[in-house]
Amino acid sequence: MGHLVIGLGGTGGKVIRALRKQIYAEMRAESPKDVKVGYLYVDSSGEMMAQDDPSWKVLGYSVQLPLGAQLRILGEDLSARLANIDTYAGIKPWIGDRATWGEVLGSIVGAALGGQKRRLGRFLFACKIDQFRKQVQSAVKELQSTGVGEVTFHVVAGLAGGTGSGTIIDVLAQLRDLYDDSLRYRIIPYLLLPERHPNPNWDTGNYHSNGYVALLELNALSTTAYKPWDVTGVRGRLNLRDPFNGAYLFANENENGYQADVDRELPGVLADFLFQKIIIASQVGWRSLERMENAENGDGAPETAPGQKVGERSKRFLSFGIKRVAIPEEEIKEYLTLGFARQAIQQLRFNNWQEAVGFVDEARNVDYGAFVRQADVLARWLLTDEHLTLSVALLPQDDAGRKWKPITQEWDAVLPTFKSLVRERERSTWLDELAKLCQKRFDEDYRNLGVPTFYRTKLKAKKDMAREVRLQVERELFSDWRTGVRSAAEVGRVVEALLDFLRERQAGIDEALAKLGGAIAEWEARLAENSRAWAQMGFLSKSVFGKPDSLLDSHAIYLQELYVRRTRVEAWGFARQLIAEIVTEVTDLKGVIDTIASTMRDALKKVEAGIDQRLGGAAADDLRGHLIRFYDPALVQSVGRTLITDAAEQRTQTNKVRAALIERLGDNQTFTAFKERVDPATLTDTIETVCAQNAQVAHTNLVTNARDRILGVSIIDKLKERFGGDPQELKAFVSKLVTQAGCFLTINPLEVNKSAPGIPAGAQTLTAKYVVILPKAPEQAAFVDALKQAFRMAQPGDLEFIEAEGRQNEITMISIKNLFPARYVHVLPLLLERYEYRLAGNPGRARLELHTEGEGQDFPPLFVKTGDEVQKEAVPYLLLADATGLVHEGRTASGAPQLLLVTKDADGFDNEPIMLGAGLLEAPARIDLTTLGPLRDGVTAALAQPAFGGAEARAALQARILARLDEVKAATGGDPQEARYRAFVEGGKAAVRLLKGEAI
Repeated sequence: MGHLVIGLGGTGGKVIRALRKQIYAEMRAESPKDVKVGYLYVDSSGEMMAQDDPSWKVLGYSVQLPLGAQLRILGEDLSARLANIDTYAGIKPWIGDRATWGEVLGSIVGAALGGQKRRLGRFLFACKIDQFRKQVQSAVKELQSTGVGEVTFHVVAGLAGGTGSGTIIDVLAQLRDLYDDSLRYRIIPYLLLPERHPNPNWDTGNYHSNGYVALLELNALSTTAYKPWDVTGVRGRLNLRDPFNGAYLFANENENGYQADVDRELPGVLADFLFQKIIIASQVGWRSLERMENAENGDGAPETAPGQKVGERSKRFLSFGIKRVAIPEEEIKEYLTLGFARQAIQQLRFNNWQEAVGFVDEARNVDYGAFVRQADVLARWLLTDEHLTLSVALLPQDDAGRKWKPITQEWDAVLPTFKSLVRERERSTWLDELAKLCQKRFDEDYRNLGVPTFYRTKLKAKKDMAREVRLQVERELFSDWRTGVRSAAEVGRVVEALLDFLRERQAGIDEALAKLGGAIAEWEARLAENSRAWAQMGFLSKSVFGKPDSLLDSHAIYLQELYVRRTRVEAWGFARQLIAEIVTEVTDLKGVIDTIASTMRDALKKVEAGIDQRLGGAAADDLRGHLIRFYDPALVQSVGRTLITDAAEQRTQTNKVRAALIERLGDNQTFTAFKERVDPATLTDTIETVCAQNAQVAHTNLVTNARDRILGVSIIDKLKERFGGDPQELKAFVSKLVTQAGCFLTINPLEVNKSAPGIPAGAQTLTAKYVVILPKAPEQAAFVDALKQAFRMAQPGDLEFIEAEGRQNEITMISIKNLFPARYVHVLPLLLERYEYRLAGNPGRARLELHTEGEGQDFPPLFVKTGDEVQKEAVPYLLLADATGLVHEGRTASGAPQLLLVTKDADGFDNEPIMLGAGLLEAPARIDLTTLGPLRDGVTAALAQPAFGGAEARAALQARILARLDEVKAATGGDPQEARYRAFVEGGKAAVRLLKGEAI
């Protein structure tokens, strides 16, 4: 069998989310292996539809629905549709008063969401009906593509809102219209009733009223009194047989008084129930549940109108309760996973291991200032003086031919050549020529440009050079982080120390330039002195003693020293700007690393919050909630500590985490790429996903003592450990467990025990069944038998045991009640009271907002009428019966006056008269549920006759009614405030409305 879970509105979306998260947590897969499950989430709000919504994640893995399984009923211009309503055949018949719609739409700020207005929810849905049908058919086709023939539609909605409550009727109707075989295509709604005391700001006016009207319409739909208009505009009113098989009603409070949080807990309760129904039932063939949902376990016929066969109050409603006694294995896995995740993040951040503690949340003490000043580090990072001054090439392409020489070597290499050249010239010009060659080298030939032009040109590439430095620094530090040598915090401190060093270099340039200026002046003075000595040489010195060669050699040395320093002045001027650019780049790198560290810090906070949320909840002896955690939290914490303080295991698992993160970067393995590609959600998700596997493996490998194992443990074994030696304690535990279990629906005992016309005497209602799902444990057969016997003693009614494969860690108890009408629901009188109060304020607008079509007057009531209600309803019909001649004066056998109501049968013959008492004042008290129907039918038939059809005839009837009211007034002493007279006045007004064709 295939299953299509359809969620309507916020409640439906939350339940689908909880179900998908549970399936993934249990099976580590989005879809069960042997069960075909599809989904469709319909909502006017997109709050839970974003593909990156973190609330759909289970330890880093998102189970969000694909777009094809979502339908957002928004984006239509409703005002334009209303203005051209004649062109929308599926909307026009039921849309209602246009002026009132103007008020409704005018009150909406922003997009027209359901907004607790049921007819607005229907309007939005009708605009998307074609898409809904297409997506349903596509989902069913997909389910049946593997040979599945039967499909069950699980439709989940809250009845208090506008979207879920407003779309439920049409969703059920359209599903049954598409798939009319109720045995092959079962439709099971799950309907959340409004709670008595909703959270603040949840009730915007229609909260409880919506619940009442939704039940009224669902009841009418089930009894076929409501034939909703086909919103496709194709088929008119839909006359549906079995629009739903059985509808579950549930609330936030179970019958034992336990209250579940509507927003956070209750979706999980229903998801648990669906999981058992869809997944577990498919494995064990839970046929008894299907029979109850199909009302095959008793008389599913509705309660009828008195004396008629017309169904009024459907008995196709059910309720459910679920309680699990479980070793919370998924919660334990999450606890271990998050513990591993915390270790991984602390290793990534600080890499500070301490024995008996693990990786701690604090940095190691290291002198990073000394590290960044090491000569080999500066060389690797292209930050030596030679690199910064371009004495050697910084960019690889700058000196691809390796022709550059460092500044000193450059001048050291050219001066011997220059001396050789000048010696070939006139002796008297040697010094001048040598100086000219050096100046030309400096101005024009140094690296083919001359020193000033070379550095001026290279300034254009300073950003590229700064980026190259950053790249070298970043690659090395990232490599250190990737291999676990350094943590993110340590990398940040290295970069911070590097920035300090660079700023020191910047600050020292002026001093270096000043020293170079002094040296230049010194060498210029020596050159001048040498030139004077040259000029003072005599003939013999120049010609015989070789003094010119020695002066030339000295002059060459002085020029070399001078031009080395002049070149360095230009170089350090360039370096000043280059360092500033490098500081900018490294500062940006520091910002990137700080962002990554901040992301890790935020991830750590999230993980630690998750750890704090685990292993809490109610104590093991508190059996009120739907999940009873049967385990030892202290043992779990102890095992967790053992695993996170195993150095070898933690270094292995944190390496896996780093590898998974780095894999996302591809070939660009830098912190910059990490920041761009690993956002906070990706970081957390990746860490949690990898750590989930790591924790499972670590538990398997390191926890070898069976009594210490906390995963893969049998609940039967644990129960036997606790109660195996004390049968009485076992019986007491099970008895308390069963006593606290109950359906999430409180039943009104006054309605259950009510006896009145239209309620069949002795009819089977509120049939209950209790199911216990146990894991198979053949090795503990004797204890399982004792456990079953304890359940039989605690639950003497209809009890069924199901033994299922897998899920060794839990026992599930499910209670089901069916075959009851909606009037049994304890909160229903409150819902009716709020509905009537809502109508009293602005009845026209209230009815349009609350009812999906019409005003609900033609639908059978949910409650059996009381005597006062019957009398109130009878008065207008009595006045009309009197005015149309159906009431005759007669006498009793003793001769006393007696009014008689005489109606006609289908062939025109008089029916048996109905005695109305001595006068009209007594007549209402003589009408009961048995006679109200014939009275109403007789009046309706009389008014349909031509004699009473015209305006004059109706005016005459009204005059007779007014005259009769004057007689009643006189009979009650002429007091206009007399209670009986006031009742007849109100009845007279209602009678006149009937004459005008209005509802009463």
